[in-house]
Amino acid sequence: MNILVIEDELHLKEALTAALRKEGYPTDSASDGISGLELALSSRYDVIILDLMLPGMDGYQVLQQIRREKIGSAVIILSAKSELEDKITGLDFGADDYLTKPFQMKELFARIRAVTRRHGEVVRDELVFCDLYLNIRTFTLSSSATSHTLTLGSKEFQLMEYLMRNPKQVISRSQITEKIWGYDSEVEYNNVDVYISFLRKKLKHTGAHVEIRAIRGIGYSLQEAGADL
Repeated sequence: MNILVIEDELHLKEALTAALRKEGYPTDSASDGISGLELALSSRYDVIILDLMLPGMDGYQVLQQIRREKIGSAVIILSAKSELEDKITGLDFGADDYLTKPFQMKELFARIRAVTRRHGEVVRDELVFCDLYLNIRTFTLSSSATSHTLTLGSKEFQLMEYLMRNPKQVISRSQITEKIWGYDSEVEYNNVDVYISFLRKKLKHTGAHVEIRAIRGIGYSLQEAGADL
């Protein structure tokens, strides 16, 4: 289950992101309404945690645009605005829940579980492509072809998860860099190639009939071994 946090208060955004990841939820974040909306429209998120008082575009505007674009993500508004009218407006604009600050993290987790149940989401521990399995709680990679189970490092896991959530799609190096290292990252351009090389070695060790193909001049694609593009 993928989660997006759109929150401009830096410490809260970082605390939320860390807590959600610790619970096993792959989580992205944005600090303003415009970049948050771009992420919401460009990737599939099961839950979006949305602040209202955002720079660039406020949370109400972000929410309205998400619903205009028919994005089906469950949206939980997380705001210091506690007036009844604010809650009614947020729910009328298409939010699934409204939680006021300050809040307990346990309550937020409970509300995430509740809204995903209403949306019919089945929270799974594994992503599957062909005979390859990625456990999103233990960061392990395995295959039904062998009994080998490998533990991935943090960046390896994030990259493998990104590929497995977008199988058979060509993903550019710049998309991977932004997704894994962030928009403002100053990492070396060949970092993507280095981590792809790590993952290829681990894929080979699992015995899975899956490969990461290089698309010349563009990026990479996760494919069934031997399949035509």
